[in-house]
Amino acid sequence: MKRLCAYFDDESTAIIEKYEKKYGGSTAALLRRALQCLKNHEEAQEKTPWENIIAYVDFLACMEHVIVDIAHWKSIFTEIGEGSEKFWEEIRIIGEEHTKEYYDKGLKNIKEILEYVEKTNWYKLSIDSDTSFTLILAVSESSEFVKNFFQGFFKNYSRKVEIIEDYKKIRIRLI
Repeated sequence: MKRLCAYFDDESTAIIEKYEKKYGGSTAALLRRALQCLKNHEEAQEKTPWENIIAYVDFLACMEHVIVDIAHWKSIFTEIGEGSEKFWEEIRIIGEEHTKEYYDKGLKNIKEILEYVEKTNWYKLSIDSDTSFTLILAVSESSEFVKNFFQGFFKNYSRKVEIIEDYKKIRIRLI
């Protein structure tokens, strides 16, 4: 053990006191815990950028989304095959509903929206220009799903959006 002495401003002291009450124990124990949290945070950022971690928490915290292994994702779309028109219409409606949710989160710009959804691992985003984007699909079988989701999402968007389905890619352009 090494003894350290430090001075804290009023704001830092208030934070320390708040968490001492919450977790109990000594100031030293609290600071050891805080350092461990900082270490964990830094290690997590080495694997995944912080904005991705925030998006994952946002997706998962309200229990509205699930994590699916990429192999499961592929199996689902292989089984669905062409799907029914009713199924694809539901995917478009869900896309429309997500438009409202994302607007409430402050995501209005097409690039921000595509970057946010990219964190689901449906695709890798390639930014071709300010108005043109390519979604390189993680699973080619998901093409119809991703296309229909974004058709619904951009149905009432402030600008006209063209969505073109290619092999293992979806191209999205502002017109």
